[in-house]
Amino acid sequence: MQYNSYNISNLKGPHRMHPFWQEEIRGYPHGGKGAAVWVVRRDGNDATSPLKILFTWATGKGRSQGLDQRPPLGTLVKAMVERREEMSYRAEDIALWVEPLLEKGQVRGCLGIWFQADRMWREAIFLWGQRLAARLGPVLDQLEPQPVLHPAESATGQGTLFPLPAPLQQSATRGVRGNSGNRVRNLPFPRPVSIQGIPGCIGCSREMRELGSSLQDVARSGVNVLLKGETGTGKEVIAKALHQCSERKDGPFVAQNCAALPASLFESELFGHRAGAFTGASGEKKGLLASAHGGTFFLDEIGDMPMELQIKLLRVMQERQVRRIGDLQSRKIDIRFLAASHKDLSAEISQGRFRLDLYYRLKVVSLEIPPLRNRPEDILPLFSYFLKKSGKDFETIRITEQAIANLQAWRWPGNVRELENEVQRFMALYPRAETITLACLSEDVQTSRTARVNAADLGTLRELSKAHEILEKYLIRKAIAATEGRKAAAARRLGLSRQGLYKKIQRYGMTDLITSPGS
Repeated sequence: MQYNSYNISNLKGPHRMHPFWQEEIRGYPHGGKGAAVWVVRRDGNDATSPLKILFTWATGKGRSQGLDQRPPLGTLVKAMVERREEMSYRAEDIALWVEPLLEKGQVRGCLGIWFQADRMWREAIFLWGQRLAARLGPVLDQLEPQPVLHPAESATGQGTLFPLPAPLQQSATRGVRGNSGNRVRNLPFPRPVSIQGIPGCIGCSREMRELGSSLQDVARSGVNVLLKGETGTGKEVIAKALHQCSERKDGPFVAQNCAALPASLFESELFGHRAGAFTGASGEKKGLLASAHGGTFFLDEIGDMPMELQIKLLRVMQERQVRRIGDLQSRKIDIRFLAASHKDLSAEISQGRFRLDLYYRLKVVSLEIPPLRNRPEDILPLFSYFLKKSGKDFETIRITEQAIANLQAWRWPGNVRELENEVQRFMALYPRAETITLACLSEDVQTSRTARVNAADLGTLRELSKAHEILEKYLIRKAIAATEGRKAAAARRLGLSRQGLYKKIQRYGMTDLITSPGS
């Protein structure tokens, strides 16, 4: 396979990025030290057809080193010929990942991503790349090269590995052409996408994106943080992200669930003990607090900590010293404290079960994790992630619209943990199923109320009058879910009167909302 001359200068100059690429790059997890992205397309069906560069982009060290101007052509071509993805590490934290882009089983192009990032960010970048590859495959032939030229150059100067058979005739700023808009009953699962700013956290909802945007600054501040959220919302995932994004990321992250230890062992686990300090203390034990020196200590469900230990923990936080049971001397420690609770700690304080001074020591910054029922758009990406985690290729599975509707309608009292159990149940009972129907879901989900949103409605072309109704129905259900069923509060969020909200509910036939809590 021979390469003709390659005018790499065509890759220089300002990007006038099309909205398609803007949307994808906006979701890139900017937690690493740098990255470069290349997308190429085979301009024909033959293996010797020229490759056209559709898109290049770089950030951080990738930009400073000019990597967007130096695509790894050999690696991209090799991946296309061998029809397999490849991850190669150039150093412990530097990797190049390439994946062929398929359309109807044929290799049509390739995606390459170079990145330098720590371990947790590598997973987030890899998930972002997988999502981008999935979106590129079906529309690759409908994308036009982006104008990455000098201002004086013409839009036809797009670099190729072979001479183009004819000059580019269409505008370089055109993106994806329109599709037929036909409604599909069995839908594919979306790629699990990582939330920008929260490594290891999957989702796409506005609530979680807002949490991710504030988490970075909080992490770098080094202050104590109190996480609030229901059981199963992923408080430990957020705590690990706070640690990983902080200056203490090279130190230990130690977590302890306060509800998992009996009161008799709590002090020994937390502070440690000397051999012979009490009956049964046969050896030396280093406590969790000392183990977290130089890093982060996460106390989950701190509302269940015994009152007598709250006093001792408060003293540790004030003096930054810890003393083992049986020791006479205290040892200095350097720890950042994170805590979480599903309980209302203000109510616990009023009832005398939690210390007010400890509460304010922990609550320098408070972050609230929204329950899953308030962000139904995260359910399918999470479902895909758990399918993949269970060893199932989610790309080979389809799901019916009714199943999606019921998944998004269920209130998920166990939140993300309950959704993971739902996926495990499906894997155990229907290991060979190719389509997830309503019958494949648990009884609770099957009998859940009418869906908050029809699965394909918001992304399907239709008359504006009908689209307006679909959007209103979606926002009404979203507002009522966010306000725990309180119609007056939901009406205020929507800018309506309570009577106006009821009129819209009746007009759209959403009668299940009239009997919901808070009516």
